Amino acid sequence: MDEKNDIMVSDMMEKIRGTLVLPKRAYFFDTTLRDGEQTPGISFTLKEKISIAQSLNELGIDVIEAGFPVISRGDFDACKEISKLGLDSEIIGLARIKKIDIDKVIEADMDSIHVFIATSDLHLREKLQMTREEVIDNVRELISYAKEHYSEIEFSAEDATRSDLDYLIKVNQAAVESGATRINIPDTVGTISPTAYGYIVRKNYESLPKNVRIAVHCHNDFGLAVANSIAGFENGASEAQTTILGLGERAGNAAFEETAMSLYALYQLPMNVNTRLIFPTAKLVESFCGGKVSIGRLTPLIGQNAFAHESGIHAHAMIQHARAYEPITPELIGIKRSDNVEEIIKQSIKLGKHTGGHALKAKLEELGIHTTNDQFSNIMNHVKAFGDKGHEVTEEDFYAILKDVFEDLPEEDQFVKLEELTVLTGSVTPTSTVRLKIDDNGNSIEKVASSVGVGPVDASVNAIIKCFEPMSKIKLLNYQIDAITGGTEALGHTTIEIMDIESNHIVKASATHEDIVMSSVLSLLKGLNLIVKKKNVSSYSKKL
Repeated sequence: MDEKNDIMVSDMMEKIRGTLVLPKRAYFFDTTLRDGEQTPGISFTLKEKISIAQSLNELGIDVIEAGFPVISRGDFDACKEISKLGLDSEIIGLARIKKIDIDKVIEADMDSIHVFIATSDLHLREKLQMTREEVIDNVRELISYAKEHYSEIEFSAEDATRSDLDYLIKVNQAAVESGATRINIPDTVGTISPTAYGYIVRKNYESLPKNVRIAVHCHNDFGLAVANSIAGFENGASEAQTTILGLGERAGNAAFEETAMSLYALYQLPMNVNTRLIFPTAKLVESFCGGKVSIGRLTPLIGQNAFAHESGIHAHAMIQHARAYEPITPELIGIKRSDNVEEIIKQSIKLGKHTGGHALKAKLEELGIHTTNDQFSNIMNHVKAFGDKGHEVTEEDFYAILKDVFEDLPEEDQFVKLEELTVLTGSVTPTSTVRLKIDDNGNSIEKVASSVGVGPVDASVNAIIKCFEPMSKIKLLNYQIDAITGGTEALGHTTIEIMDIESNHIVKASATHEDIVMSSVLSLLKGLNLIVKKKNVSSYSKKL
């Protein structure tokens, strides 16, 4: 591997490799735009689908399932438009074993086709009302028809893990004999264990020609989708069908982030994936989910806590060696963290009731603050008391604590200042004009921009981002507003998350104001200041 220094896993993985049937490389089939969009409450626009497809292509996904073209006009249009983008990724369309479905994939001018039919007795009896023999006849007839138009055909036996194994193998063999080049084994309702799933994959691997790629498609109903996918790779599979963030029906599909990094880091399988785009791609998809699906704090690898440490023991070890409690570096998946210890402390060590003396000392040194023993104890007591009340000690909270202890603590530098904001709303198209003063590495410049939006907040946010764009291209990932007091004069607390497209830096900021527009603007300005602060060498700690 080119990035061995970014990975530190158990030596035991190397010892067991000889007992596994691992492929020469791992292929990734992304179904975010098809199975992922079947997540209840999720529906991507055509523009969003194109953006996701382009990001998946940059990520290095081998096969993108753009949709199910027969299902709706919107799906057909998306499949056709994505097929015309000229991406390096193979664009595949889903079809039932029906001529009308196959013809729609052909009409959408897609690179390849993915056909499926159920094989479990339950589905045959209750859904298809077909015999086993009728299913095999249909498979032979319609895969042969699809072969007249496509050289690459992927076949899925729906509900494979609840099918009779001998019959499943017989259907898969019939599909290959009729022209299928890839066989997918779906755990459609997530009802199997890794050991049992591995056994099914192994039996199919042993029964099919070795030039046939075996794929795994696992659902997460019991939280085993990634584990089952890995078990499939240990037994002959070489293609993982996954979704970004694990989107999908019910509890979702195997998450691409976890599956890819497990195969990359733990099994060290070659793949086409640019791992450093994993986190930015996940954040992009999250931003298109409209708040209905979000990355949880404890989500493996990409969650807010994935590379954060509060425990005194962990924090102390992190200060000595950043890899002591981390299996991979965050940079490997695109989470930016500096090489110097001060930035690592700031980004990784979180303050709370479990904070130890080494962590607090390192945090204070990172800010250039020197304390007496009494001041140190006072700060520690404040931090612990805050944590005991069930609160997370944010950077803003910590700075407020320091202000209580030190009377002459200087204010943070403001690299981006709002000089003027004018908003026009009512019975006209909401329009906002802003004037910003931006300190770009010591050079103070003024920028003015106007923009429209669906409302005054949207117009103001658009105008500020437009004003800031010459310095850095910004994408708003998440926006949330909460009323923290009651009544018509309630205070609005706004939280925003933005990404610097050029550096992939992602920051979160919040602000409170009685005017929703102002709370939104102030939180965005705080976020932009954090972006500039990451770019600039100077910071307010230099003043101390």
